[in-house]
Amino acid sequence: MKVTTRNILEGVVTSVKRGVVNDEVDIDLKGGLKVAAVVTCRSTETLKLEPGREVLAMVKGVNVLLVRESDGFILSSRNMLPGKVVSVKKGQIMASVAVELENGERLTSVCTVDSADDAGIAEGVHVLAAIKAPHVILAARQ
Repeated sequence: MKVTTRNILEGVVTSVKRGVVNDEVDIDLKGGLKVAAVVTCRSTETLKLEPGREVLAMVKGVNVLLVRESDGFILSSRNMLPGKVVSVKKGQIMASVAVELENGERLTSVCTVDSADDAGIAEGVHVLAAIKAPHVILAARQ
């Protein structure tokens, strides 16, 4: 499969909470990390999502928010994946930040250079990768 994101995490569905319009899908990633996705009911049916189903969880880099210090705030994002910044590539306006998650997998966050600088994002800094559940796109083998 060829897609336009580097953020592809392999996992196994652990539960599906059915809704009227959307369903919430919980996924176990390797290394004990978990991610939740909100997909349409039709996607649940089309992908045959049920516990035990292997899936790929994909997220565009612009939908990966990096949190360095929460200052006592709690974020509404269901997915808060801990990791460490391993590289920062800065352009004139945008930055691409590679984060190695605690389970060894990598995510890339794309943000403005100003945002990265203001948050103190640099190699070696520990962060939480916040991803809203509706921004997680699932794929499953036929």
